[in-house]
Amino acid sequence: MPIMAGGLWAAAAEATSRDDHVPPPPPAALSHLILSHPNSPEGKRDRSNRNHFQNCLTLLDECVDTDGTVKNLYNAAADSNSASGSSEKVLEALVEIGRRCRLGDRNEENSDDGGSEKNDKDSNPNNDANKSSNMNTLPYLAVFQRTSSIYTLMSFLSVLDPTKCAAETTTVSKENKNPTRLQILTATAHTLSSILSSNTTNNLTREDEKCAILRAELRDSFVPALGRLVCLMGGVVKTVISVQREQDATAAADALLVPLCCDLLQLGINATRGCEVAKVAFVQSALPSELVNALCNTPNATKRGGVAVLVACLSLKTSDDSSSSTTNNTQLLTEACQLLATLCRYDDFRDPSTTTSGAMGATGVTTSSAHDHAMEFHRAGAASLLIRIARGVLSKLEKKSLVEEERHLNSLVVAKERLSAAVLTALRVLAINDEIIQTMVALGMLPIVTQALQLGVTVTEPKNGVNARKQRLSAASLGLLRNLCGNDEIKTNLCLGSTKDHHSTLSPSSTPSILPHLLQSMRLFPSAALIQEHACGTLAAMALRRPANARAILDAGGPRWVLLAMRRHESNVNVQRQGALAVRNIVSRLLRDLPEEEGGGSGSAAGGGASVEQAASAVGGGGGGDERSSIRDAFLELGAEDVLRNISGRHQGSVDEAYAALRDLGCKVSLVKFNADDLQKKGQQPMMFGGKHNSNFRPVYEESAGLSDGVDDAVSKFGA
Repeated sequence: MPIMAGGLWAAAAEATSRDDHVPPPPPAALSHLILSHPNSPEGKRDRSNRNHFQNCLTLLDECVDTDGTVKNLYNAAADSNSASGSSEKVLEALVEIGRRCRLGDRNEENSDDGGSEKNDKDSNPNNDANKSSNMNTLPYLAVFQRTSSIYTLMSFLSVLDPTKCAAETTTVSKENKNPTRLQILTATAHTLSSILSSNTTNNLTREDEKCAILRAELRDSFVPALGRLVCLMGGVVKTVISVQREQDATAAADALLVPLCCDLLQLGINATRGCEVAKVAFVQSALPSELVNALCNTPNATKRGGVAVLVACLSLKTSDDSSSSTTNNTQLLTEACQLLATLCRYDDFRDPSTTTSGAMGATGVTTSSAHDHAMEFHRAGAASLLIRIARGVLSKLEKKSLVEEERHLNSLVVAKERLSAAVLTALRVLAINDEIIQTMVALGMLPIVTQALQLGVTVTEPKNGVNARKQRLSAASLGLLRNLCGNDEIKTNLCLGSTKDHHSTLSPSSTPSILPHLLQSMRLFPSAALIQEHACGTLAAMALRRPANARAILDAGGPRWVLLAMRRHESNVNVQRQGALAVRNIVSRLLRDLPEEEGGGSGSAAGGGASVEQAASAVGGGGGGDERSSIRDAFLELGAEDVLRNISGRHQGSVDEAYAALRDLGCKVSLVKFNADDLQKKGQQPMMFGGKHNSNFRPVYEESAGLSDGVDDAVSKFGA
């Protein structure tokens, strides 16, 4: 464990404390109990709501046979009261369960009927407004988990045959007041999304932690149903593609199927986020032969059902009009991109041995499948489809003026901005190696990501709604740029611009330098930790092995914004690590080819000009010492030593980078490494009373022949 000497021993205490057993949050098994007085208004309300919730669960459970199939709710005549009442009650029960698990007892007067409007901001289970408090949802989640009702809702996913979606849409055109199978399936997807959605905020209360544990266990239990979910997606997407290809397609069928596909995709996101086993199960799911032939019509088509379904979703196109069909298609593509990004990202940091139930504890998966999934999507042609979507949606956004957007509140523009951020995020998780990056560049990725960053930092008026959307677009653009800068020639193109003469072997293009826009994003969004992290990481990657890029960053004022980001986000270890790495790479590359100072210099980095040759010629007259001092002073005068020593150096995740940056800046710094286990074995820790220890004290008296002589010598020496 590395520790920088001189004031960083707090990190050692943090490391040793990790060895102590940290008790888990209190169990949520008893959270369903009502502690309020039965005769109080609050007690009466809680008991009434809880009984109604229990009755809804019982009603749904009675609709499922012992073999897991859903009873036929439409076996009676269309005008039969029993058939109508049964289907309507099932739909009402599904809506009520989803609302209680999402909102609890609060906002009853402001909540909708289960979130039927998918584009509504309040209906999204992942919305921050719906995560503000889990205090009221915890009892309902505890009841839902205790009664194993997740398996009942899993059975309701079979209410519709995936191969008969087209036939089911014909019932919409008839004047039938009974809820259809599509409507029940939509309500089931909404309810499951509300239950399985994860809280992505950092500051979690005790109630939030309990809810997170329950939702994680429910996601583990939902893994066996992912194969059925993939088949449903395949059937709905197949029908959507065939309906939209026909010239005389019915608007009712398209208006019902596309939102249903969005709901299923959203359910896939909530079911796989934070659960690695669920991601593997989704990708490797099998499709019926009928759906495989309809979706995989290419010779090199993938055999993975989840990959085939998402690639088929990405093949849908958006048109230029503002019809509801276009808006729904945009939403569908957004959800598909978000699901692809979720499947190709590792976010399951749970200990398999601590899970109490579900597939995670049974299989003990601890390895990431993100790389394998990204390669699967790349081989299936997802990168070319994503680039096509990004090119089309960004070109349409560029034509929309910001004033017109704010004046008319064009929902289509907002949807396209969300799609832009989602597709760039999906491209980022696919850019995992040099082969894929070069393929993306060959397909025209550089002008697209440059255009996206320009749109993200173009803010004419400081308005909250506009800035939030621009911030998402900027963060997605910088995240993709950070991965693209893994290629040396590509990052030089991005930093200096393709018009510079840097002898690139890539095909020439008119891509301008992104450096001004990158620094502009750091200035516009100083409180956005994700933007600051991606920006610092991109600068660090650009300066690595490229002294010309390092000089361009230094001349553009990059050190100032990097250090400001590190000061503002003191507790964010990712910002500290990437910021320290950026400082180290810029300084070391600019000092490598300079002649060492007399007496031996500590730095080694690349030249101080726009290129290595210019740097060498600039210092040929023996001015290396002045040049070296000016490079270091550019950082030290901004307080780099204080930031690196007292902020970055105090985080275990950034101490190595802070030490390297301080060393290259010429500051006096030392690094002490120790192992906490060895520290405990050697006894170099505070001794508790009664603990075993080694001592020179001998409890048994032994006569020493030289004891008297020693006493006499001491008396003669000090007695006088």
